[in-house]
Amino acid sequence: MKRPTVLALCLAALSCRHAATPPADAIVQPPPSAHATIEGSHADAQGPADASTAHEDSPQARRLSDLADSLAERMATLRELTVQRPIARGVMSREAVVERLRGRTRQEYPPGELDLEGAMLKRLGLIPDALDYEQTMFDLLEEQVLGFYDPDEHRLYIADWVAPAMQPPTMAHELVHALQDQHFDIARFTHHTRGHGDAQTAAMSVLEGDATAAMLDFALAPTGRTVLDLPDVSGALGGQNSAEQPRLAAAPRALRESLLFPYLAGLRLCVERMRAGGHSAVDALLARPPDSTEQVLHAEKLASREAPVNVPAEVPAPLSDQFELGYHDVLGEFGTRLMLGDAVPDARAQSGAQGWGGDRAMLLVPRGSVTRADAGVTVTDEALRGAAAVWMVTMDAGRPRDDAEAAELAAMLSTALAHRYAQAPTVTVAGALGARDVGDGRVSLVATRGRAVLFADRVPSGRAAQLVATAMPRAR
Repeated sequence: MKRPTVLALCLAALSCRHAATPPADAIVQPPPSAHATIEGSHADAQGPADASTAHEDSPQARRLSDLADSLAERMATLRELTVQRPIARGVMSREAVVERLRGRTRQEYPPGELDLEGAMLKRLGLIPDALDYEQTMFDLLEEQVLGFYDPDEHRLYIADWVAPAMQPPTMAHELVHALQDQHFDIARFTHHTRGHGDAQTAAMSVLEGDATAAMLDFALAPTGRTVLDLPDVSGALGGQNSAEQPRLAAAPRALRESLLFPYLAGLRLCVERMRAGGHSAVDALLARPPDSTEQVLHAEKLASREAPVNVPAEVPAPLSDQFELGYHDVLGEFGTRLMLGDAVPDARAQSGAQGWGGDRAMLLVPRGSVTRADAGVTVTDEALRGAAAVWMVTMDAGRPRDDAEAAELAAMLSTALAHRYAQAPTVTVAGALGARDVGDGRVSLVATRGRAVLFADRVPSGRAAQLVATAMPRAR
């Protein structure tokens, strides 16, 4: 599952509060905070200079500018990437940061696109129906962000409310993004593209894992150690403190874990590559990132560059006279884990998702309810309430247990469906492993055949059996 684009480069699991002076035996594990590399195709209406001019002459701004100068070459040496040109920087207030991200979202998402993305996540059961998806994203941002690097403007910013002890590691992290950008043009990874969420998350895992590893090297330098000396790199990042991060703690699990994934999984990936081939091995990933979260999670998949199976974004034929495609994305192996939610223990969820080969999640809206224009897409609230979702998965081909793995995943999804709709009556749908009557003539179901798995939410009862019979994934 892709992290929402507005937070696609925000760190939500890493605190730098004490990282500048770690103990000899471990990195201190304080509560999480955030770093962000803002994405977007253009500067906002104010432009980069106006966004920070009000702060650039303050003592805080001058001190942070001096800090950036003092750390740039140090981080270049630690990361083994030369500074090719001066790194522009600025300071922004909390309000300015949030407003800039709102502006970026308006540029990245055509009008109505974010509503469709949120509606799809709701129909899949990944976020609650009552959640204000967009507002939740900005609430998380306001709580979490400490700094950001804008790859389109090639400019680093730091938030003016950052505590002095956290300023050096925050700056270290963001300077690595600037160095990445100078060598690898990271803006190509950071723009919202419908249908490419899993690939974007995979690419972001390299960017953030690399910057986090370098930041830990910066923190460990006084001890004479590096990130490669840590037996448990994930443990170096600490855990969540709900008292200090209440919005993150209260966020739906799928959103929370999607925010953390590029930092936790990305750090593990980059450290593994560094152990094998040093920073040049990470450089190779920045030049050509993983194609999927499957490749991030499994070294052998990355080594073989096993390509994800393309499951077409097409409305299944039995539903095509009633619905049209409103939104679609690829959840990936990581998103497949999230689909199992709290109904399945984490270890089983990882096992069940491990055979993932490809997928397509689709929001289906009533036919004729979508108004498209050059500026964006409009779908009424009533149409979104009448929307359905179909998620089609295909397991890896050629594996000895591909059919058994599909059956295992389908059984877990059936458990998750029963957990989600515990109060809804069970119904029988021909060919389905499990189905629930969710009211208004709609059913939600899980089915499997061969190495294919189907999850459908709120599809018309009269079409459900035909959907199961005809709508399994077709690889292309």
